[in-house]
Amino acid sequence: MNMDSNAIDPKYRIYCNRSLNMKGIRAIGFDMDYTLAMYKPETFETLAYSETLKKLVALGYPQEVQEWVFDWSYMLRGLAIDKQSGNIIKMDRHRYVKLAYHGFKELSREERLRKYAVNKVLTFEEPNFALVDTLFTLADAYLFSQLVEYNDSNPSILNKSYAEIYKDVRHAIDLCHRDGSIKLRVAESPDLFIERDPFLIDTLERFRKTGRKLFVVTNSLWDYTHVVMNYLFGNDTRTLNESWLEHFDVVVTGSAKPSFFVSTNPLFEVDLKSGLLRNTEGLLGEAKVYQGGNFQQLHKLLGIQSGSEVLYVGDHIYGDILRSKKELGWRTMLVVAELENELDVLQRNKSGLKILEDLYQSKDVIDELLQKQTLALDEKAIERKNGGKTESGEDEKQLQKSIDELTRKRAETRESIRQYMKSYHQEFHRVWGQLMKTGYQNSRFAAQVENYACLYTSRLTNLRHYSPNLSYRSSRDLMPHDFF
Repeated sequence: MNMDSNAIDPKYRIYCNRSLNMKGIRAIGFDMDYTLAMYKPETFETLAYSETLKKLVALGYPQEVQEWVFDWSYMLRGLAIDKQSGNIIKMDRHRYVKLAYHGFKELSREERLRKYAVNKVLTFEEPNFALVDTLFTLADAYLFSQLVEYNDSNPSILNKSYAEIYKDVRHAIDLCHRDGSIKLRVAESPDLFIERDPFLIDTLERFRKTGRKLFVVTNSLWDYTHVVMNYLFGNDTRTLNESWLEHFDVVVTGSAKPSFFVSTNPLFEVDLKSGLLRNTEGLLGEAKVYQGGNFQQLHKLLGIQSGSEVLYVGDHIYGDILRSKKELGWRTMLVVAELENELDVLQRNKSGLKILEDLYQSKDVIDELLQKQTLALDEKAIERKNGGKTESGEDEKQLQKSIDELTRKRAETRESIRQYMKSYHQEFHRVWGQLMKTGYQNSRFAAQVENYACLYTSRLTNLRHYSPNLSYRSSRDLMPHDFF
């Protein structure tokens, strides 16, 4: 992928799903939240959680819920919330549900199959399911699980369905965003909630020096965007400084992604001092900061003729990557912050993968022997039935004894695989396991990354390790028969 990719720590590398020649990229865009601004989940998500509890109490939920505690590390991206059943599930790329929890109680294999068997007609999409596809939704999922357990234990207190509970959680969170409960606190003390990346300016300037246009498209409004970006670029948080705008050609706030990629919403110029909006009709291109609008106006501002000339970097599969890729043909890079931990654990557990491979090979050997022995026994039974030689049956008894022993060994090996697979996954995450895998298959999240992100990496400043004009090449696609 580049001349010395192996010299870069794996957790800081850029991984390529779809070949991309950077020489053809004329503009590079960025989302802000969890892309330019990496939030500290232990403080930011806890704040979102506590403010949501207050809103739920105001909506009529018992006062005692405000005493609940949030475990910010419990949930994982890529999960799905079953609003009807009160379950949180994890699927593989074939939408097979490998893990399911009702509240915080794991469903047994039998319960899981009965509910989510592959022959059931389930889309795992809205309106009955909600995807945990961004780090912002981890608190939603955790609070939903707490309320499911509370409702099961106190059905007469809430007297609500699981779907109604989820609707209330989403409504409460939306209220927090609308009234500034979360963002005002972040604006007061950004250092408590946001990680400042020391390589951000250098990474951006390496591309500006090559003549690329740089832009920001964020759903946050100007007042909050200004505070966060002012902090990210090292300015004094007590005094807002617009010098960070020097690093970008265009900034679009309040973009309402993903509708920004398909809509014809009007574009307004933002007055940097007052925050007031002005109509841009006939004045497009005379300002740097805008609100709303759509991709067509952005292309005009950037002087872009084709979507393939744009690389957009974001953290949200649906809000940033899928629509921009499918609708506009933008090239995409997904920021997967969890990848740093994922790759650290992978490096430490290479021996664990080898043990799993050996266990699977042992099971394959047993399965082959069992198939041969069963076939031999069936052939003898057919021969006897058709009037063949009458024998003592001793050889059939030996075959049956061998089959019974192989069946026992296969059951033991399968249980060993199950137990070791579980312990291996718990090295990545104590509840949900490896982000990019579900059991032995790629997870649904991994499949989405593969399908929609041209590139993916743990943080956008990893771009500094690579030439701005690099041609990224994807690895060769492999089918199972390619491993003969």
